[in-house]
Amino acid sequence: MKYVRAFIWPFIAFLLYLVIQVIASLPMGVAIGLNPNTDQSLWMSITLLVSSIITAIVLLVIPHYDLRHSFKSVGCKYEVAVVGFIALLVGLFSFDILSERLNLENLMEELFMGMSKNVFGMLAIGLFGPICEEIVFRGGIMRPLLKKGLNPWIAIFVSSIIFGLAHGNPAQIPFAALVGVIFGVVYYRTGSLVLTTLCHILNNSFSVLLMNIYGDKANDMTFDSMLGHNMATILMVACTHGGMYCDLCGFALLVLEENGANFCGYF
Repeated sequence: MKYVRAFIWPFIAFLLYLVIQVIASLPMGVAIGLNPNTDQSLWMSITLLVSSIITAIVLLVIPHYDLRHSFKSVGCKYEVAVVGFIALLVGLFSFDILSERLNLENLMEELFMGMSKNVFGMLAIGLFGPICEEIVFRGGIMRPLLKKGLNPWIAIFVSSIIFGLAHGNPAQIPFAALVGVIFGVVYYRTGSLVLTTLCHILNNSFSVLLMNIYGDKANDMTFDSMLGHNMATILMVACTHGGMYCDLCGFALLVLEENGANFCGYF
């Protein structure tokens, strides 16, 4: 019963996330119903932007989630934050290559392309979407589980799996779930949403940038096509081990920090 109660507030957070999205999409449904030729990517961009902003505000003002201070600091020494941020970026790069190898169907390819071409879509995908998702999945789902004493790894994996499935696109689900694990570990160690949100924004914004620079060709650009299969594999393995090394360094720095060590003597 204790563990069942632990999932009540995470469930509420995810339910709010879904309900607000549905309500925000009603005008889009009406517009498409009245005019089937209307620009769906534009309406989807506005829907995502509005729902992301509203969801973030709602969860931030609910006292139980206690997220008001989650963006005020990185939650650790800046040396640790730098190492952690590098680990996040390296991990994202590695999982990007891995997700390409899975060759899963991308149901959102055309829609994402259209959304990347208008200002509402750029803001939704590159800025407010990542902020909202970190507030929901790390702050609204993972944080309450940790506060209830759930095993950290269980809390991380639960939030990560939900994070992956919430994308609803086969090509994105494995990548999002794996990235969710990295974000979850960083959030657990720092108690702050700053690092994960910044990295999330960079990842999404980079995708939007590629779409605007290369247009339709961006969908055909893969690490294999640009670097060759063998080189891409080497980079994936190197980045995976590099990310693990950065994580270990970050953990070591946190241990030193907890014991009052002077960081300047270790660099």
